[in-house]
Amino acid sequence: MRTTSGSNTTWTWTLPAHFPPGKFLRVKVDGGTLRQGGSALAWDDHGDYEVALDAGSLPLSP
Repeated sequence: MRTTSGSNTTWTWTLPAHFPPGKFLRVKVDGGTLRQGGSALAWDDHGDYEVALDAGSLPLSP
């Protein structure tokens, strides 16, 4: 689900019970700061972010 508050956007999800833990998704954004666990995510050498699916949410701020 995607929610917005002002210029901030947060995506949230619930994984099924049988989903294996410790999986990541690589994402690219056009700008802004992605955070998980209260810390800004750093991009890799290709400009991708690794998002932990176990976290259940992904905030993006300008």
